[in-house]
Amino acid sequence: MSLERVLRKKRLTILGLNSGTSADGLDMAVVRVYSSGRRRVIKFIGGARKRYPPKLRSSILDMCDSKTTPPEELVYLDNIVGRFYGKTASAFIKEMGRGPGIDLVASHGQTVRHLPDKIRRLGYKIGGSMQLGSPDFISAATGLPVVSDFRQADIALGNEGAPITVSAMRDIFASAREPRLIVNIGGMSNYFYFPRPGSGIRVRASDCGPGNSLCDILSGLLNGERYDAGGRRARRGNVSERLVRTMMASPPFRATTVSTGRESFGVAAAGKLKRLADRSGLSGDDLMATAAELTVRSIVRSIRPLLNSDKRLSKLYLTGGGRYNIFFVDRLKQNFPRLDVLMIDVLGVDGDLVEAAAYAVMGEWCLRSRAMETQFAGRRRQSLLPVPGRITQPPTGLPEA
Repeated sequence: MSLERVLRKKRLTILGLNSGTSADGLDMAVVRVYSSGRRRVIKFIGGARKRYPPKLRSSILDMCDSKTTPPEELVYLDNIVGRFYGKTASAFIKEMGRGPGIDLVASHGQTVRHLPDKIRRLGYKIGGSMQLGSPDFISAATGLPVVSDFRQADIALGNEGAPITVSAMRDIFASAREPRLIVNIGGMSNYFYFPRPGSGIRVRASDCGPGNSLCDILSGLLNGERYDAGGRRARRGNVSERLVRTMMASPPFRATTVSTGRESFGVAAAGKLKRLADRSGLSGDDLMATAAELTVRSIVRSIRPLLNSDKRLSKLYLTGGGRYNIFFVDRLKQNFPRLDVLMIDVLGVDGDLVEAAAYAVMGEWCLRSRAMETQFAGRRRQSLLPVPGRITQPPTGLPEA
């Protein structure tokens, strides 16, 4: 479908694509957006997930953790991920059959570097973020326009490029009846707080720290497992309070940025945690419990001020793969006894596809040239708002003679 035809439509059906920092695979969410003037109606239609082939996932994680990556490997992997996304999205669209025809694809891609701390390079103070998954390959495979590269417009204004989905999440989940607090436990953990309209309180959002990342890496090192299913091993262990305090006082946990990634809570952090645990004589299950507790403490530290300032908050909605981890859920309930801790699925969106749905909404924002607020952690309001995303158009045949 041509971009020209898409732009004429008031009702768009968009396929959002995303892969989180855990690099498990591709999440696909179909969202229908009706837009007319200030009126916007958003409906989650459905979606699917497709795991990365083991070798592709391994290559992605090697890229994420590598200190020295040859430029050609970056080029090849960008195109390979794009080809995988395009092939998978195209097959999914065909499986939908006579359902809602897809007008647009919105792809976040696979993050392999997130660098929120600005450093001096070549006379410039600069940070950055990189996502792989060539949009041209996706567009060629699906025959549809693709919106991608959502973070760069925000970074160009001097911001961190994350958390970037807050305005889209507000469109999907904010309620006129109650304030809502959402915690996403993916590879990293982050929160979204949407106060009740008219309360005079600002929307807040920020990364908290590690999500599943430390537990997943340690599960591989200790047990040869991709993750600690249900938090089973963590629940069998005992938390080392001494080790938790030591790690929480270390630089990654004391960062002043509002976003984070595997650079802070990846292989290096997991390795440090294991070395300290070995010196203390902790068992494997005790180490898993301690790593899981670090995730919980990071979340608690981030969201407790919100509960102190908004007494109307009565529910905590969990999204991301970590919502299946019983250790996480039980410890959050213990820390916040006044809250009902619920899966976000009760709000009508598959909790495994929330981020993909948010990027679908952001794709519509880009197409309509709508600027998006992206700063929610500080008191200063933005003077300039980015229009996140860039548009790739599908190939066309030769015009008739």
